[in-house]
Amino acid sequence: MLDKKKLRIQQKERLVEFVGVPRQTEENNLRRQLFHSSQWQQAQVIAVVLSTAFELDTQPIIQKAWDEHKVVVVPKIMDHQMQFIAINADSMYTRAAFDIKEPTSNHTFNVAAIDLVIVPGLAYTISGQRLGFGAGYYDRFLAQYTGNSVALALSVQMLAVLPVEQHDQKVAHIITV
Repeated sequence: MLDKKKLRIQQKERLVEFVGVPRQTEENNLRRQLFHSSQWQQAQVIAVVLSTAFELDTQPIIQKAWDEHKVVVVPKIMDHQMQFIAINADSMYTRAAFDIKEPTSNHTFNVAAIDLVIVPGLAYTISGQRLGFGAGYYDRFLAQYTGNSVALALSVQMLAVLPVEQHDQKVAHIITV
C-alpha cells in the first residue's frame, strides 16, 4: 500500500485528469443524491468548502442551500485552527494558503449549530475512511463534532483500503456513484 504522501499525489492527479462529460455526470449524480438525503433535508446549517479546480464543484451545493433558505458556512483557517464563517451572495473572498478561497470576514459561526458538514477529501472507502489533504484540520474538527457528516465521492476517489492512523476520523456517510 502506498504511504499517504504518495497516495495524495496520485489522487490529485486522478482528480485533475477526470474531466468532461463523465465527471460532470458523476458530480450531478452525487449532488442529486445529497439533495434527496434526509441529512440534507433536515439540515438548516450546511458546512461546505469553497472548492478548488480539481475538487467536486461545490458552488451548485451552496446555491441550492441558499435557494432553500439554509445557512451556508465555509471553513477558514484562523490562528492555525479551522473556524467556520457564514457566507451569502454578497460575501467577499481572498486567496489563502494553497490558493484556497476564504471569506474575508472573521465573524466565526458557532460550530454546535452546524447540522451537516460536507467533508472534502482526496479518497474514501465505503466504510467512511478518508484521505484528506494532510493538514489534519478536518480530523481534529470531526473528533469534536457531533452532527452529521457526509462526503461526496467521485468514482476515482473510491478505494478499497486507505492507510489509516490513530488520529484519522471517519465520515459518517459516503455518497458515491
